[in-house]
Amino acid sequence: MVEIQSFLTALYGFYNTIFEPVLAVGPYPALAFFSVCLAAVFSIIYWFLLDIEKNKKLKEKISNKQDKMKEARKNENPDEASEYMQETMELNQKMMMLNFKPMIATMIFVALIFPWLGSTFAPNVQMQQIDNTTFERNLSFAGETQQLTIINESEPTLQIDDKQITQGEKFSLQGIDWNFKNFGESSGGFLSSGEGYNAKMAAVFVPLPISIPLAGEALNWLGFYILIAMPLTYIFRKMLGVQ
Repeated sequence: MVEIQSFLTALYGFYNTIFEPVLAVGPYPALAFFSVCLAAVFSIIYWFLLDIEKNKKLKEKISNKQDKMKEARKNENPDEASEYMQETMELNQKMMMLNFKPMIATMIFVALIFPWLGSTFAPNVQMQQIDNTTFERNLSFAGETQQLTIINESEPTLQIDDKQITQGEKFSLQGIDWNFKNFGESSGGFLSSGEGYNAKMAAVFVPLPISIPLAGEALNWLGFYILIAMPLTYIFRKMLGVQ
């Protein structure tokens, strides 16, 4: 656990250093940049590691078997339909095994970069306790630092300069609209000692007209990433012949 924590701390420090110029241009262009790069990298991984011709032939066979299965059902021939379904399942299993290598390579990339993106755009700030009700810590983004103070009396209140923000309220800082999500005891984690108190912040990227499940009233960094990366991944794979 200590080794993983040390490795991630060093890795995040490296990312913060090399990507500081990107983050400095603002949250929207920065996350758009990461979304484009990752969509391209993931597409290239599949293009390089996937047997494209074999994958294409398997897709054609699956489509053919599915058509025959539908025809058999239409003709009320359940035995024949069941046989085609079994063959389709076997072909799908072969396709999954064919995609296993690029999928693992992609997951390694995700494991190395996504936690850092989360800690950058939705950080858990580990607060330092000053007295019974006062907690302080700095929030850093793109090389800029701002002191945060939380007064935890009847309810946690975040103080930034002369502003007071309660849980669930938004505030602007370092060119970003942030949501002060919550404050409480640390539940532990790779970059946490498991002790003390954390203030959870989340950058607001796309405000929504209504509250929706999981996303809430705004798209966070992950929702914004998906919004950009999904169509780009489709376009890049189309260009590379990986479908």
